[in-house]
Amino acid sequence: MNLTIDKKWKRIGISLSGGADSALLAYLILSQTDADIYFTTQIRMWKTRPWQRYIAQDVVEWFQNCFNNHIEHIEGFVPPEMEEPSTTYITDEYGATKPGNRIILRSFNEFVGHTYNLDAWFAGVNKNPEDILGGPKERYKGVLPLHMKHMGVDIFHPFVYTTKDWIVKQYFEHSIQDLLDITRSCEGEFEGLDYTTYTPGQHVPVCNECFWCKERQWGIDNA
Repeated sequence: MNLTIDKKWKRIGISLSGGADSALLAYLILSQTDADIYFTTQIRMWKTRPWQRYIAQDVVEWFQNCFNNHIEHIEGFVPPEMEEPSTTYITDEYGATKPGNRIILRSFNEFVGHTYNLDAWFAGVNKNPEDILGGPKERYKGVLPLHMKHMGVDIFHPFVYTTKDWIVKQYFEHSIQDLLDITRSCEGEFEGLDYTTYTPGQHVPVCNECFWCKERQWGIDNA
C-alpha cells in the first residue's frame, strides 16, 4: 500500500472512528504533511456505547501531542433510531436508497468539506478478511474506489485492498503500539454499563464476539 500526500494540499479531512484503521491512516498522513488536519467523528449509540466518543477524543489528543499540525476535531451525531438495521431506508439526493446513518454521514462530510474548504479527504475503510463472516459489505474488495472526486474534494480510500494484519503490523514497525492500545474496535454492549453508569476514561471490556473483535484479533494473530 503506497500512500502519497500531495504537498499542495493545505487542508485535509480524515474520518476518525477511534479504531485502529483510521488511527493508522491519520498517523501515516500526518507523518508526511504540515497541512491543517480536520478529524471528523460521528457520535453513535450514545446511550448504549457512550465510551466510543471519548476513545475517539483520546486518539485525537494523541495526535495533538505528537504532531505540530493545526488539528481540529469536528463531531457529528447519529440518532440511535437512524442506525442500521433498525432505520428505514431513504432515497438520498443522488437517487440511491440508503439507511439513515449513511445518509447522515455522507451529508455531514459534504458540509465539513465545503465549510472548511478541504483539498482532500481520507477514510480508513479496509478490506474484510476472507475467512471471517459478518463484515460490512462496503469493505469487500473493489466496492469503494481508491480515489474519486466529489464536490471539488479529492476523496481517498487507500486501505480498500488492505487487511487488518498489515494495519496492525504498521503499529509495530513504526513503534506506535501506544496508539494501538488507545484504539478500540469492539462494538459490543454490556449489561449495567451505559450512559447512566459510564464515566469517561474508565475501563470497558471487549465482547470478543462481534465481527470487529474477531477481525482485530485476526489482524494481531497474522501480523
